[in-house]
Amino acid sequence: MKNQVLPVLAAGIVFAAAALALSHVALDTDSAMRLVGVRDLLQGQSWFDTSQHRMNTPYGLPMHWSRLVDAPLALLARVSEKFALIAWPLGLFAGMLLGLSRIAAALGGQRAALAVLGLALLGSAIWPPFMPGDIDHHGLQLVMMLTVLLALVERRAVLCAIAVALGLGVGLEVLPYAALACLVAALWLRDDAGAARRFGATLAALALVLLFVTTASAYRFTPVCDTYSLFYAVLLAAGGAGVAAISYLPRHRLAALAALVLGLLALAGCVGPGCLAGPYAGMDAAMQAIFLARINEARPVWQFWAMSPSEVVGGYVYAAFALVMTCAAPPSRGRNLVLLFGGAALLVATLQVRAVPFAVMFALPGLAAALAGRIRNPVLLALAVLVGSSAAFTVAASLAEGRAVEARARRFDAQLACSGPEAMTLLKALPPGRVAGFVDQGPAILAYTPDSAIAGPYHRDAAGILDSYAIFAGANPRAVLARRGIAYVMTCRAAPDWDFYKARGGLVAQLAAGATPDWLVPAGRSGDVTVYRVRRVGAGDRN
Repeated sequence: MKNQVLPVLAAGIVFAAAALALSHVALDTDSAMRLVGVRDLLQGQSWFDTSQHRMNTPYGLPMHWSRLVDAPLALLARVSEKFALIAWPLGLFAGMLLGLSRIAAALGGQRAALAVLGLALLGSAIWPPFMPGDIDHHGLQLVMMLTVLLALVERRAVLCAIAVALGLGVGLEVLPYAALACLVAALWLRDDAGAARRFGATLAALALVLLFVTTASAYRFTPVCDTYSLFYAVLLAAGGAGVAAISYLPRHRLAALAALVLGLLALAGCVGPGCLAGPYAGMDAAMQAIFLARINEARPVWQFWAMSPSEVVGGYVYAAFALVMTCAAPPSRGRNLVLLFGGAALLVATLQVRAVPFAVMFALPGLAAALAGRIRNPVLLALAVLVGSSAAFTVAASLAEGRAVEARARRFDAQLACSGPEAMTLLKALPPGRVAGFVDQGPAILAYTPDSAIAGPYHRDAAGILDSYAIFAGANPRAVLARRGIAYVMTCRAAPDWDFYKARGGLVAQLAAGATPDWLVPAGRSGDVTVYRVRRVGAGDRN
């Protein structure tokens, strides 16, 4: 442990310096929404109320996010918001470096531990969740699942159970890896009943603690599918208690474990049968085409390839390369676990590219152990780390792709400007009111202005998203505007929503043709962003 602290600290300082030098503190949609939730918590909103009352205006939006992320951010924000925006992601990155170095050391010794730090510092595929300004839950989820892998490699049962429970408490994107970890830990029943017992008992206890201490009141006694709720707490508690009980059997433990799994499936069918269809069970069918099908990070890898080949090479292809190279690492139980978790994440990433950072992160210790084991010369090892990094793959693919990368970067920057603070100054210059903006503008409206918004990019906001579609592409937008008491309409010509709505006719098609309807009055413009005041809907209507 002591041998790894100084290299990790040095690597963390290097990343922090580079991150601060190469980026400004910017908020993506989820980070903006998270900041709004933290502010609401600090201003007195109940710990057990995770609703966003200014979203889906005027009705409010019951969010599915966890207070487990809000709590440390709120503490850091007491120093200052900017400090929280910088310290939280960089602190998580330091935690990830420590976990990677310990796993790599277990697989290939101290040289592998140093090599994995270099691979992480050059790991462009895993940078985004740790850049200043990114305070969403994805960085914490990565660290929690890496902690799970570390605990399994070192057979630390209590730590594994804590990381599994907290990971699920933060968000259900980690469900495949948490379930895999529970299976691996339960199989300790074969040769280490004590470890299995500690894992099961800790998991059962913490499942209930999370339910009563961190879960929103609305989900504590209701089997909600898309967030930690009664459904997941019951399964974790029953599963953990079952494993602990089986550990006392003198024989036939694996048969009892198989029976426990079948019993948990039956229990899931009784407690929340709808959840067996997935977190999005019961969602309005119209949301599939209007919203879900347009989420880039939820696309399968073959669709994402057509959008950004260099990103696929630097992420997905690189993860596959690192996983194959792991096979050349010294054989051990730890190497097998890296292959297992890396392979599972790569499979998930094939179906949804949002899992690529997990696949890369899980595979990095194996790649480092393979390089350190095969290359003894330190200079050649450093060169191999450079050439075998995610950044090298991305740069090579970008050079091969040519000018398309620059064009894509310009489009992306223009899209970010649609929700930037400069665009929101248009609203801040007007009396506060309710705003009908594009979906990705919703969180920024809440973060940068006192206004409220109809929609944000969240599956829970089906009503707001469908009404936004009716406003911008429907036949009778004024009816929706009047029903919600909307004061302003906000558009951005650089946003994907602009082209999506324009192709379907309606208000955006009119605006694109230069035919502004008489019930909209231009109230300000900045770049591609335009704000209109709605006639005969009170522009002074408060939130």
